[in-house]
Amino acid sequence: MNAQNKNWKPLTLSFNQKLNDILQQQHHATQFIALTGRHLILQQADDSNTNMQYLPDQELLAGNELSNGLRVALQLTDLKLCLADQEGNCNNEISLNGKSKQMVLEELKKTLASVGIDVSKFKDELYYEIPTHKLNKGADFSVNDKKFFLESTFYRHNAEIVLNEIAHANDLAEPVRVWPHHFDTGTLILVAHNKKGELSKSIGLGWAIPDGMVDEPYYYLSFWSENPIEGLKKPEPLDTGEWMTPRWNGAILKHSDIYKEKSAEKQYKLVKSFFTSGINILKGTLVR
Repeated sequence: MNAQNKNWKPLTLSFNQKLNDILQQQHHATQFIALTGRHLILQQADDSNTNMQYLPDQELLAGNELSNGLRVALQLTDLKLCLADQEGNCNNEISLNGKSKQMVLEELKKTLASVGIDVSKFKDELYYEIPTHKLNKGADFSVNDKKFFLESTFYRHNAEIVLNEIAHANDLAEPVRVWPHHFDTGTLILVAHNKKGELSKSIGLGWAIPDGMVDEPYYYLSFWSENPIEGLKKPEPLDTGEWMTPRWNGAILKHSDIYKEKSAEKQYKLVKSFFTSGINILKGTLVR
């Protein structure tokens, strides 16, 4: 199936500080969804009550369902929170533009209360920290240069397309989700279990925003095994991208490498080749 049929959005801008700031603002904005999941939704062992699902047609990051069936969601292109129904329709919108995080938090609590949600246990407290930003010091969210905001949604849109395609082709893959801690879109392929029935080998794959390892957005493959496996310190070469071993148990494909390809078809094929070759190499080693 070609990229056009999969509706791949071609990357048209080189990554820069403006796009990086937008990703950081989006990361901080999604913490309102994570807070809702943490304090108003039943806690899960893997903390999946705080994760999100990207809805490409609506350009929404939607959290898990509240007791009334609605989900707190974020419109990525204009930084608006809303309460989304099961079809992804938004109501009770809250614009973040020109508001501080504290102002948004108070407005969100009032909005949730207005639709019958008990917010008495809702508080600004999570078990992890995310990279600091001027928003932490009282600065307002700022939505300008809409072409950059639109471009930033292409990252998430494309990740959702290719990762879901791979997950659907692997029976033992978990659902594709966005996790609020690292703001990555990812899934996990379960490769093997030990005699106790516990997971013993897995392959993680996803798309990530810039971090301490890579200073631009990137796709990643990672592997984990409860016991050392011969051959994983120096895996076979990938079709594209690069292994990060032994620094990190995985491989990356950078935004800049994808951006060099100017058509949707070629960008899609490059990313798909990265994952296909990497998964084949890892499965061939992990299942020995």
